[in-house]
Amino acid sequence: MLNHDAPSRGTGVLAMFVDLAAEPLAEFRPWLADDMFAARLEIGFHACASYDLIGAENVDNSPAQRHLTTYEMNSLGDLYGAPYQALRRVRDPRDAHFHQQFQNPDRYTLSWTGPEISGGDPGFAPFLHVDRFDLSADQAQSFNIWFVTDYLPRCLNVSGLVRLRRFIAMEGEPAHFVMHEFNDDTFIDDPLWAEARGANQWQNVIAKPGGSASYQRIIDAARDKKLKS
Repeated sequence: MLNHDAPSRGTGVLAMFVDLAAEPLAEFRPWLADDMFAARLEIGFHACASYDLIGAENVDNSPAQRHLTTYEMNSLGDLYGAPYQALRRVRDPRDAHFHQQFQNPDRYTLSWTGPEISGGDPGFAPFLHVDRFDLSADQAQSFNIWFVTDYLPRCLNVSGLVRLRRFIAMEGEPAHFVMHEFNDDTFIDDPLWAEARGANQWQNVIAKPGGSASYQRIIDAARDKKLKS
């Protein structure tokens, strides 16, 4: 359903895009599951997930980072408050090791802006398509009108789509971030998806190289639910 009034899952998301060499990658997901996800759910985060790139598209055909990790919370206040800052301040050796291995990292703290398409189960969906971009002053209003009045209604009919949320980055560039969530990967070949993605308005954004990309979930966790893979 299209929700014009309020976010369905809280207003804060942390997103981390990285590349990793083969050796640290083998231990990357166990570290997330054992250390990162558990500690963040303990202090009240709603959900956590880690994804691998399944496809990328950009106006200059630049590659996207291969790994995306996402965290959902009530608001960005959960990222700046004492419990989370304590986790970041005292990093154990394993945590510090992985952060040193990250290549091409992009970190975003994201605040929700409506309306959204809301649905699906708690936690992050099995597939994501994300867009990262800026808008010029002369294009911002027309893009925003089109996004609400045309793009969102079109996406309601795209195969497998369960949720679509837009965010503004409080940290990280570019400033605009759109997260499409799907139950399966049938959207990739759906003509309605191709039509929505081919709209002229997408050609007018200031796109980050590799900033439009699709990802498949590898592991996830949500409050009161056991880790899934």
